[in-house]
Amino acid sequence: MINKKPQFFLGIDGGGTKCRVRLENEKGDLLAQAQSSSANIATSVEIAQKSIVDATMLALKEANLPASVLPSINAYAGLAGANIESAKIAMSKWLHPFAQFNFSTDLHIACHGAHESNNGAIIILGTGFCAGVIQNNQVTELGGHGLLLSDGASGSWIGLALFRHTLEVLDGLYPSTPLVEAFLAQTKFANAHLLTQRAMNEKPAYFACFAPLVFAMHEDPIAKSIIQKAVDYTSRYIEHLVRLGFKDITLVGAVADKISPCLSSNIQSYLCNAKYSPEQGAIQLARHYAND
Repeated sequence: MINKKPQFFLGIDGGGTKCRVRLENEKGDLLAQAQSSSANIATSVEIAQKSIVDATMLALKEANLPASVLPSINAYAGLAGANIESAKIAMSKWLHPFAQFNFSTDLHIACHGAHESNNGAIIILGTGFCAGVIQNNQVTELGGHGLLLSDGASGSWIGLALFRHTLEVLDGLYPSTPLVEAFLAQTKFANAHLLTQRAMNEKPAYFACFAPLVFAMHEDPIAKSIIQKAVDYTSRYIEHLVRLGFKDITLVGAVADKISPCLSSNIQSYLCNAKYSPEQGAIQLARHYAND
């Protein structure tokens, strides 16, 4: 009698700042969870691939499993930037170490996790911003066009807005505030030239690092302005999703917990908690592909 090798399932949530993984066995038992750095394939396919492997190895270590089980892992990843065709093509060429590796967008796995097989909508408020709906197991995505073109209310947009307000203060258009002073003290930028020089070629994850400062000083007038614009942006998308017929809407991501309490009571009435995490949604898809 030939002993069948045990199979494992890996759910991967690759965002602009963090890559989270969840490892389960065939029975669905949680073996380990782990986290590494950015896995946005529109920013860098190579960094994303390294982050996936790094997080996987950390999970194997936590589960007391050797690296030799990698070929027995069925993996599914939801990756930021997978809606960009060139990034998607580049990622599909990866010579991965797994038994299977399939991927789609981070919004796709979040939708599956939040609503399982039911119809519903989701908005991701993390380093980036995107919205989408799942209807009859089909996912349609909205937004997610990147910091340059959209992503209002994302952590990167909030951080970038702080940069812009600070430049206007340094140019003398507006008086300084405690938030601006705290930002300049934290970054040690002495003038607008240094601030601009540092920001010119930075990626969204860099700007997102300053979103917590804005929320921590939410009583500051500049912080209030930035947060209100983020609330308005989020509200417009929720209202649009409601007009499309979706009354069960889930907000996920690090920024979501900060924005949700600021929404009007009418907008909040459409919000619901996710049934499962994005990583669990990815594992559902990994099991589906493994059974095909």
